[in-house]
Amino acid sequence: MRVLLVTGHYTPGPGGAETVVALTERLLRDAGHEVVPFATAEPGTLATPWAAWFPPPAGAAARTEPGRRLAGAYSRPARRALESLLAVARPDVAHVHHVHEFLTLSVLSALRRHRVPVVMTLHDYKAVCPNYRLFTGGRPCERCLRGGRLTNALRHGCLAGEGSAWRAAAAGVEAGLGRLCGWWRPVRLFLAPSAFLRDRMAEGGLPEDRLVVLPNPVLPLGRPAAAPTRPARFLYCGRLVPEKGLDVLLTAARGLPPGVTVDVYGSGRAEGALRRRVAGEALPVRLRGFAGPGALAAAYDGATAALLPALWYENCPMSVLEAAVAGVPVVASRIGGLPELVDDGRTGLLVPPGDADALAAAMLRLAADPVRARELGAAARREVARRHDPARHLAALLGLYAEAVSGTPRGTARPAGRRGRRR
Repeated sequence: MRVLLVTGHYTPGPGGAETVVALTERLLRDAGHEVVPFATAEPGTLATPWAAWFPPPAGAAARTEPGRRLAGAYSRPARRALESLLAVARPDVAHVHHVHEFLTLSVLSALRRHRVPVVMTLHDYKAVCPNYRLFTGGRPCERCLRGGRLTNALRHGCLAGEGSAWRAAAAGVEAGLGRLCGWWRPVRLFLAPSAFLRDRMAEGGLPEDRLVVLPNPVLPLGRPAAAPTRPARFLYCGRLVPEKGLDVLLTAARGLPPGVTVDVYGSGRAEGALRRRVAGEALPVRLRGFAGPGALAAAYDGATAALLPALWYENCPMSVLEAAVAGVPVVASRIGGLPELVDDGRTGLLVPPGDADALAAAMLRLAADPVRARELGAAARREVARRHDPARHLAALLGLYAEAVSGTPRGTARPAGRRGRRR
């Protein structure tokens, strides 16, 4: 099978979407399928003979801020570049990932014109929320599930701090026109990595009979991480953005015993503020910067637990899966899709979102009981090997490709599994 892999960034990172794209390509190639990537041309793009067809990011040639932002709603250059590629590649199926703002939903127009069956992995809530996250003003927000996406994006400052008002306008325009013009129509199956995300998408208006839960895969490690060290060491891995609850993490770190530390791996717009707070309060937190797979594998060795004190509706974050496959338990917020990944008291610990005292208490429990931390990590490793096995994921993915090609989706029955909980 020849699979067209469409993604905004064909790069090694830094986000979970890029990790999933790279792993999907690897699984398909290892199974003997041909993969044709299509993405934006940007620094760090991986080498591929298909890069000659990669367009620049939407709005790259615009001379004004409004022009650049509005081009991110629908990119004609991206559509034309993909149509040119399709004339040569002739794929059997297209697997679309996160394309907003860089390639834009214009790629769906090209795929529809060339009658290419499409499946699309939903890495976030962009299909029903202009700011991707269902998160505004420091808390979860579901206004857009009830409509009014253009006005909501402008009225509530959903993208404040991440660009101008023009970015919010462009996001609202894309959301409105996407529905009005039927830009989503070519997608035969939407793949949701969590039941929670699937349910929000259905509430927001995506057709329920085309929504399928397919958890993200994760590659196994050759061996579990080494036993927790003394004194305890915790780690966070992910984007450094407010919705990840990093301020809550820093507050929790104030009460850690002497010698207990937290290593933070990642980059993002909140990095400067975090560094200032760590220095100003002399917190036992070390900001390590972005780390690739090799560095993270070493970081997990001896770690007591990984932390994800999210404030927003996390979907199926790779950081949780990567910790689990290393045999390291996760202390996470009870929000979004996280309860589907962390079984409280069995594979990790769950705490209320935004509760620094509860997070600190959970960290202290594991710091004082490394044997318990080891038991939770071993259970997490067994569970992730069962539920997120790459071979199992590939078999399910190929079956979904076949459904899309045949044009006969599975109907309205929901797949078995735990329902996502809101908080």
